Amino acid sequence: MADVFEVDRYDAAGRLGELEVPRAGVTVETPALLPVINPHLQTVTPAELESEFGAEILITNSYVLYGSEDLREPVEQQGLHELLDFSGAIVTDSGSFQLAEYGEIDVTSEEILDFQYDIGSDIATPVDIPTPPDVSREQAESELATTEDRLAAAAEVDTGDMLVNAPVQGSTYPDLREQAGAHAAQSGLDVFPVGAVVPMMNEYRYADLVDVVSAAKRGLSESAPVHLFGAGHPMMFALAVALGCDLFDSAAYAIYARDDRYMTVRTTEHLEDLAYFPCSCSVCSAHTPAELRSLNGDERERLLAEHNLHVSYGELRTIKQAIRRGSLMELVEARARSHPAMLDGYRALLDHADRFDECWNVQPPFGPFPTELADGYPLTA
Repeated sequence: MADVFEVDRYDAAGRLGELEVPRAGVTVETPALLPVINPHLQTVTPAELESEFGAEILITNSYVLYGSEDLREPVEQQGLHELLDFSGAIVTDSGSFQLAEYGEIDVTSEEILDFQYDIGSDIATPVDIPTPPDVSREQAESELATTEDRLAAAAEVDTGDMLVNAPVQGSTYPDLREQAGAHAAQSGLDVFPVGAVVPMMNEYRYADLVDVVSAAKRGLSESAPVHLFGAGHPMMFALAVALGCDLFDSAAYAIYARDDRYMTVRTTEHLEDLAYFPCSCSVCSAHTPAELRSLNGDERERLLAEHNLHVSYGELRTIKQAIRRGSLMELVEARARSHPAMLDGYRALLDHADRFDECWNVQPPFGPFPTELADGYPLTA
């Protein structure tokens, strides 16, 4: 397929861009958030995401639909956009998450791609092998070879104007991630998710995350749209954008709400610990923490999920404005102060700064990277 991604502006390795999604007939402004929609449990409906939050794109799981007694026939008859009541771009995952969690799934990559095409997915995903961090090199190489074979097979499937993801795997081995990026770039596929990084984010291993993404970027072309799979918390969006990531999917907004957790751009709070809301979104302006605690579980969950989405979308708007002003690294620095692991990630980002122009074969579209924080705190290890 012809190039579908156009970059308008850079700051650090971050970019403002436009991702053309032909099948949906829309163009998505990036960086973009993809809220994860569980087709069986919609804490915030896709229609509300579109009307209340301005969502241009979302992601759902085609394997869940494929195996659902209740939803498979309706989605095959109505199509995905009608079933979800969403007019923007819809990305579908393939069952790779279930494969990672349970060890096997009962569908081939070709079968699930055909299913994604039939139900009207706009960006589909083959069944890759999401190799977790810190496995043996032998396992990482073997599973990467399987993923690369499946990407080659996916490239042979007639998907019309449906875009197809080419996941970049390789565990925590930078050379394998770079190899995987180069292979994905040559596959003829369209969007490039960096996969199996959620365990690193759950363990606050942001320096390792930076190393993995930087390696994948070295293999990919500069024009490749990059999706950081599972990057759900807004505290790390600025860091990831500065690395050159363009798309972020998040189920955290709903998962956290289910556990009475309240997001900010710096941390996560438990609702029971709050006397005041440090936010002026529509939820926080209309309720006190005590009022929210008094609501029934479903209503409290819905409102917390809406707040979490307001924070996530607000942070992406802040990042976009920072790119326009040329101040993205200042924002990354400010976010780095929120957690020691974020500072480790910032230091790792600076370690890779001199390689961006090398890996993209262009002059770096940003000025010199700082060597210390604004107050003089050194950024050396």
